[in-house]
Amino acid sequence: MKTVQSIQKFRESQRRSDTRTGTTLGLIASCAICAVLSLTALYLSLIATSTPLEASQKQQVATAIDLLAQKGFTREAFLLRNLTMFRRGDSWLNSLTKTDSAYAATNFPFQIITLYPDFYSKTMDDTERAMILLHEAQHLQGGDESAAYRYVWQHRQQLGWTQLDHGTTPSYVTISELTRTYAPDLFTCSNKVWRDCTETLEVGSR
Repeated sequence: MKTVQSIQKFRESQRRSDTRTGTTLGLIASCAICAVLSLTALYLSLIATSTPLEASQKQQVATAIDLLAQKGFTREAFLLRNLTMFRRGDSWLNSLTKTDSAYAATNFPFQIITLYPDFYSKTMDDTERAMILLHEAQHLQGGDESAAYRYVWQHRQQLGWTQLDHGTTPSYVTISELTRTYAPDLFTCSNKVWRDCTETLEVGSR
């Protein structure tokens, strides 16, 4: 008799446990669905309140991405070519934190890049536009401003965006100054030209 009662109690306890587990799983699933729906709604609102690129702008972006791929930045090129939505006008979110001198802005993790007029007019050529996209690609991967400026500066030789080729362009001057602000440790080598640790030229070298 006691054995039967014990079995019944065990089964009852199991049913209660299963009920609690089912309730918890249901709550987790509901929260997950709500989160996905909220993110989807936010993404759609960012797209709806911004404007797409014009045909000529799309071609310039495509050329810059192709250049990144040619220079060996395959991961960034893949992200930009296949997983990124490009816009030319600010969404409601970007308008809250508009930067007048910005070339571009990235909405992470929505993979949306807004390209401002300076991207087309202030850059000198496809290489400089590729440099801007290389910077934004770091944001697509979750990198902050410091990481993005650091990565571009450390890889500018690979890109072909150097002091020799572009050192006097407005974009090079601007990015150089901002890199010194966001990654000051790259400019602490007294034996290098301009104290730039990434430079190949040494002080006094010919």
